[in-house]
Amino acid sequence: MKITRVATAVVQANFDYTFVRVFTDEGVYGTGECFMAPGIAAIARDLGEVLVGCNPLEVNPCRMRLMAAASGSGGHAGAGIAYNAISGLETALWDLYGKALGQPVSRLLGGAFRDSIDVYADLHAGGELASLDRVMRYRTPFWDSHDGMTHAKEFYWEASEDEAWSLEAAIERGREAIEAGYRRVKFDLDVFADGREAADRFVRRRDIDLIRERTLGLRQALGDDIDIALDCHWRFDVPSALEIARAVAPARPMWLEDPVPPDSSALAAVAKSSPVPIATGENTYLVEGFLQLVQSGSAHILTPDIQKTGGLLEGLRIADLAARHFLPIAPHCIASPLGFLATVHVCAASSNVSCIEFHGSDVPFWDELVEHDEPIIANGRVRVPTSPGIGVELDLSVVERYSAPGEPVFDGVAVR
Repeated sequence: MKITRVATAVVQANFDYTFVRVFTDEGVYGTGECFMAPGIAAIARDLGEVLVGCNPLEVNPCRMRLMAAASGSGGHAGAGIAYNAISGLETALWDLYGKALGQPVSRLLGGAFRDSIDVYADLHAGGELASLDRVMRYRTPFWDSHDGMTHAKEFYWEASEDEAWSLEAAIERGREAIEAGYRRVKFDLDVFADGREAADRFVRRRDIDLIRERTLGLRQALGDDIDIALDCHWRFDVPSALEIARAVAPARPMWLEDPVPPDSSALAAVAKSSPVPIATGENTYLVEGFLQLVQSGSAHILTPDIQKTGGLLEGLRIADLAARHFLPIAPHCIASPLGFLATVHVCAASSNVSCIEFHGSDVPFWDELVEHDEPIIANGRVRVPTSPGIGVELDLSVVERYSAPGEPVFDGVAVR
């Protein structure tokens, strides 16, 4: 079996879902998903060229070929956002491998420790759908606009009033999630109604009081048996992060996520004195990056994003690293159902998974993107697919309907 070509498709949702498909001369193909980034579809297509003629069942050699093409150093330095593309391509190879052998990916990764996994619902700041383009600007997607066009708005890092936090809205979203069966939820802490300067990492006393009020309000309203995680999106400096950790401690959160920029020394300064668990890792690549986090004591929970770490096998290595240091993983995941289920396979094959993120509750067509007989998430859990490969196929009619303007659908003519 030989790889003959690689093609991509991009769906405009809450983020750009970037799919990459690997085709072979025997008609078997595999599909993966890359984490969004500027130009990522083109990068995936370019890197895919080095796979043409290769045996797709030799996943590790193919992966190293991609790493060398991206960095020139065997994949241990200099690849940057190319890891996003490599992650999608490597996932496609595992999907293809599983289909060729008639086995689910989790079995190829060593076998599943469990048949279902806890899911936590990311409920943002309690608001409705927020969509970001590949350069992190808020936008109105073409399928949700009055004129069928995509409209870019303000840059995420500088947004303020559009993100205004409402405790009442957050409680309502939390109760809706609980009614749907979720026992774990996550909310944003880095949103303030009066706005903040983008570079202002210091937290004012009134903001600390507001954070304390929000978290205690959520705990009281949602109950003691619901796990609540809190996300800071790297917004704060070390002293402010510690103040925030002390402020939210009475609400007993599941974790405080990314309270400072992704620097191991800053994270370690917070983690070593925080009264609540610190979670981080969604912007970290390869097992070497996570080794630095572990050795510096920068986190109590690791949150790798499998669509950008370097692939499924790299995700499994990261999970094993965490397990060897008695740390759990709770993968970050803002993907489509395809990328979500790819992450589920890694979680199934890992002994130390806590839960996995679901970020698509506000995307009206999220479930429709793949063909499936049963709900992907039911009662706050996801079943590990047992069908060959990742276990689902994209519904190309839905992919075409929501395809990003100007992007071909796996070598087809651009639909918009």
